[in-house]
Amino acid sequence: MQTYKILKMLLRIICCYLWIMPVYAEVNVQLLTPPTAESAQLSTFLSKNLPDSDVVITTHEKVSEKTDILIVMSNDMVKSLPANHPPTLFVLAQPSTIEMQKQDSALYWSPSLSAQLALIRAVLPATNRVGMLVSNGEDASWLRVFKQYAAEQSIEVRFQTIDKTRIARQVSELAASTDVLLAQPDTDIYNRETIRFILLAAYRQNKVLIGPSPAFVNAGALATLYAPSHVVAEEVAQKIQYFIKNNKLPPASRVKNLSVSLNAQVAKSLGLAVPAMNELERLLRLEELPTWP
Repeated sequence: MQTYKILKMLLRIICCYLWIMPVYAEVNVQLLTPPTAESAQLSTFLSKNLPDSDVVITTHEKVSEKTDILIVMSNDMVKSLPANHPPTLFVLAQPSTIEMQKQDSALYWSPSLSAQLALIRAVLPATNRVGMLVSNGEDASWLRVFKQYAAEQSIEVRFQTIDKTRIARQVSELAASTDVLLAQPDTDIYNRETIRFILLAAYRQNKVLIGPSPAFVNAGALATLYAPSHVVAEEVAQKIQYFIKNNKLPPASRVKNLSVSLNAQVAKSLGLAVPAMNELERLLRLEELPTWP
């Protein structure tokens, strides 16, 4: 009799626990992209690092009806996004003119200009004037915010609206009136066709280019901050986990755990005494890098 009462009590406890225990339904995450090495790498990472959650990862160029979260990895795929779409995480280089809906969010993987400015101060501490090439359609209010932020760091920022027919001369004139050139990830300005002219024009004035990516550092820029692919994947996974727990995506943010790419040969050729990459990363981690502007 006593054993029966104990079993009955245990059964009630178990039933109560099952009643209050949260139930997680299957979550379908779709990468809205054609099959690429980048999307395959992200899909594999998510599959391995979300093992405790009932998450299904798929890759397709059209939105599936069963999708709970969309991951959009390029501006080109935004055009194929239907007006009525499930919660979408835009994983892009930087903020753009994309109109996000209330349920959407974003993860920007390029460093903010203010973070790149911190790198400039660490690499070239005597910098007083920074030059930037900008496109005709650049958001003037955004440029004013960055200019004001730099002024608070006692650095003047000078902008030059690009004219592709005069790009070498414009870079030369801007480099001559500034201490360093700061490049943002704008493919209309910085691409395979223009990078050679930009670098040559800058170096003829004995000036260096900071940014916009490790590929340009390999081509001859001095240094840049960047987000390694595994770090981006980790933050995408964190946002998916947030969605699973809260049934909504977290606010838009930038990748914070940045690394340094440095071209030591460029520094040597220009006679610059630049700290090693690991030392630069240590110095930058000692200060809280701003994520905006």
